[in-house]
Amino acid sequence: MPQLPKHNYYEILELPTNAAQHEVTTAYDRAKRTYSGENPAIYTVFSDSEARELLGLIEEAYSVLGNKTLRSIYDQRLLSSQFSIDDLSYSSILGASKQYYPEPKAEMKRPQYQKDAEFEKEIFAQTQWDGPFIKKVREYKGLSIERISEKTKINPYYISSIEKMEEKSLPASVFVRGYVSQIAKELGLNDKLVADSYLTLFKKKI
Repeated sequence: MPQLPKHNYYEILELPTNAAQHEVTTAYDRAKRTYSGENPAIYTVFSDSEARELLGLIEEAYSVLGNKTLRSIYDQRLLSSQFSIDDLSYSSILGASKQYYPEPKAEMKRPQYQKDAEFEKEIFAQTQWDGPFIKKVREYKGLSIERISEKTKINPYYISSIEKMEEKSLPASVFVRGYVSQIAKELGLNDKLVADSYLTLFKKKI
């Protein structure tokens, strides 16, 4: 699957445009297994950076085709000659979904969550901000990866990789710092403290 067209998500997942929704998930799982870093054969075709970009595109494709609303907008644009390549990008499709299907005002507020006094103290005192603890805070505050992605415009694939601290799945450290900082802000945390701590731990893994 070399030379992938960046925004033809059906070709990226090797699917026909009329594929059933369950087939999208099956194709996504197959693509991830085939092109993950755990498959050494991938590096005979792609460089390390190309493999990371490819996995990012696979996640992007699933983020659109795996969501019925986003897929509907994408299909309309893909079949029309009135839209440019940029109009088929994940950020453009996501932006269009908010225009066509605006969230109710109540849903736009930060989700309410049951506060745990002990965990709040742990968060306040935390100095070692690794991926698993960021995930723990995210889940504690009732925020999904998709919600964080919508707010920060960070690809869900990268958010997941940051939480797992999968260095091979992430771009250069300068970009990782920016992503972590944005995620921390969305979680209501001290973004500089979290980003500095995360990068210190992250670089030890590289």
